[in-house]
Amino acid sequence: MNYAEMLSSIIDKSKLSLRQITKRCADFELSITPSYISQLKNGKLPPPSAEVSMVLAKACESEEQSKLIFQGYLEKAPDVIREYMLASSNLNKTMLEALCKTQDNAVSEEALAYLREMDILTAIEMSSKYVKAGGAEIDKELVKRITLESGGIVQERDSEIMTMFLGDNSMAPTIPVHSFLYIIRTRTSLLKDRDIIAFYPGNRKILTLRRVFLVKGKILLIPDDKISEILILDSFDEIDYVGKVTSYKVDL
Repeated sequence: MNYAEMLSSIIDKSKLSLRQITKRCADFELSITPSYISQLKNGKLPPPSAEVSMVLAKACESEEQSKLIFQGYLEKAPDVIREYMLASSNLNKTMLEALCKTQDNAVSEEALAYLREMDILTAIEMSSKYVKAGGAEIDKELVKRITLESGGIVQERDSEIMTMFLGDNSMAPTIPVHSFLYIIRTRTSLLKDRDIIAFYPGNRKILTLRRVFLVKGKILLIPDDKISEILILDSFDEIDYVGKVTSYKVDL
């Protein structure tokens, strides 16, 4: 993913208009125009300074500030530096994939595809946790982490609880994006008003959260962030329902 694609993804996840982002940037004492942001996200301009990238990510309430800044540096770096970083990243991914395959748990093709497409900074950060004193450290949590971050579900051993990774910001600030969720399969007939449920809307494979409200024969799925879409359903069959969120933790 290049800088323009990364910025575009951050903006899409924020669900903010370019004009709203411009106003938020002004709160951080950065004066830019919606047209300028549009040209950045469409790749018509080269990556800006680190300061501009940081403010744009902050304005969108993204936790990917460092990734956006790093990608901007990478694309403006001399060819020899860029080639070195790409080669190092590929080695890190190869090592992580090899470590995954040494585990007893099977690694899904979706998790491996996520690993292979991982951006350079994420690959460096993740691999640094498993390389100690020049050697690779086997960790049973590696497969679980990559599976979760790729959008997969991990069933806790000897438990009805599932663990999933949240890539959706609709329940912020109640549940921050990139939290690890603990979900239990609950029959929809047992759901009550204000329960938080996890589901995949339509054909999208991005886990989404909403609060449930049952009103006059309709199912209202309401976000906490007041920006994301409110869904009105006649039946839970209209979504790919996963279960009820019981708790979460933030991986600091």
